Amino acid sequence: MVNRKGVFIGAYVPNELKESLRRRAAAEHRTLSQEITRILVEAVHGKGLPTGSVDRRNNTTVPRRRATDPLPRRRAEDLPFVGNEGSKND
Repeated sequence: MVNRKGVFIGAYVPNELKESLRRRAAAEHRTLSQEITRILVEAVHGKGLPTGSVDRRNNTTVPRRRATDPLPRRRAEDLPFVGNEGSKND
């Protein structure tokens, strides 16, 4: 028998849902079990980084500017947004 890491969770689902999950798993080159595990991890821990991305942050990283700048964050000398008044698209 294969030595697996984790526990078995049994659930009854409609056959249509199982087939949809199976097709989705096949499209992503995963097993049905891997696809269900991925969905559960996203549901519990939130969506992660895109595939292939590396999270280089650690727990000691200082948050970027938005977390440390006092309000208002815009500079006083900034001009307001004007839009496309000067463009001629006629």
